[in-house]
Amino acid sequence: MRASPRIRRCLRSRVLPFLATMAASSAWAGEEPGPPAPDSFGQKLDRFQAGTYHFLQPKVERVDRWFVRKGTEPLPVPPFELRLGLYGLPDLDAANRFHLKGLLDLDAKIFLPNADRRLKLKVTTLDPTQTPGAPPIEARRSARIGVERTWTDDFHATLGLMASFRPQVYTHLDWSPTWATGHWKLYPFERLYWESRDGAGAITSVMADRWQGFWNFRPAASFKWSEKQRDADVASLQPGHGRGWEWEVSLSLGYITELLQESDIRRRINGNDMARGTSVRFGVFGTPGQENKYLLTFFLKRELWHRWIYYVLAPEIEWNRVHHWGREFRLNVGIDLLFWHDRLASGAGSKTGR
Repeated sequence: MRASPRIRRCLRSRVLPFLATMAASSAWAGEEPGPPAPDSFGQKLDRFQAGTYHFLQPKVERVDRWFVRKGTEPLPVPPFELRLGLYGLPDLDAANRFHLKGLLDLDAKIFLPNADRRLKLKVTTLDPTQTPGAPPIEARRSARIGVERTWTDDFHATLGLMASFRPQVYTHLDWSPTWATGHWKLYPFERLYWESRDGAGAITSVMADRWQGFWNFRPAASFKWSEKQRDADVASLQPGHGRGWEWEVSLSLGYITELLQESDIRRRINGNDMARGTSVRFGVFGTPGQENKYLLTFFLKRELWHRWIYYVLAPEIEWNRVHHWGREFRLNVGIDLLFWHDRLASGAGSKTGR
C-alpha cells in the first residue's frame, strides 16, 4: 500500500530531518573529545588584564598587612585602580614645521586602609601645577610618587617626590566639593601647591555640568598664580604680562553614552572622564587684560575591547598670539587601558553611569 501524498510530504519535511539530526548527534557523542580550540587574541587580552590585577592586588594587600596592629582584625583592602594611556601627538606648527611627540598617561591609586582609613598611595604622570584645560603637549610628564591623606571626601593633601634628573619634593592641598542645583551640577576646585624647585602657586577652577539625555554641556573657568610665572613676567619687562597670573575659560558640548567614575577635575574639563562619546570644546587662554591663545578641540572616544580598552582621537586647532595668530594643527591619537576591578572580564556586564 502506497502512502498518501500528505504523509509523504510530512516524512520528507519533518521526520527525515529529525532522524538525520539524531543520527548525527549519536555519532558525535561517540567520538573522543578533541583538543581545546586555541584562544583568540581577544581572550588573551582579557587574560592579560585579569592577570595584571590578580598579580598586583595581593602585593598591595601584603604591604597593607604590615600596618595591622596585633590583636586586631585586618580591614579589607579596596581594589587598586590603574589607568594607562599611550598617545602619539603629531603637530604641525604655525611655521609649517612638523613635530611628533609621544605621551604616557599613568595614574595608579593604591588604598591602604590598615595604615590609615584615609591614606592612599598615588603614582601619576599628571602635572598638578597645570591649569585643567591646558593642552597635554604643555604638561611635564615626569612620574610622581606621593601619599594622599584625605580628611573628608572634599578635602585632601598630597606629599610626594617627582622623578627627574634632579628629583624634587612637591605637595598640594585640594578642596573639591560637588554641589547640585536644579538640572546643574557645580564642581568648584581650589589647589594650593608648592614644589622645591619652582616654588608656590594656586589654582582656582569651577566647572558646571548640565545633562539632557545623553547630551552634556560644560562651561569651565580657571585662574592660576605661580611664583615661577611671576619671576618670568618680571624678568621679561614687557607690558601686559600678568605678574604671575593666568586664566582660561572653555565651553564643551558632547554626546556621551558611557561615563567613567572620575574625580579629577582636569580629566572632566578635558573630557577624559568620557568612556564612549563625542565632544567639541573651545577654550580661551590669557593673562590679565589680554587673550594669548584660542584652542578648538574635537574629541572622539570609543570602546575598543570589553570596556577596558578605549581608543581616542582628538584633533586640535590652536591660534597663538606668539605666532601672530597663525594656525597650529595637532592630532592626539592613542588608547586608554583601564586595569580596574569592575573592568575584569567576569564583570564586563556592569556599567558606569554619570
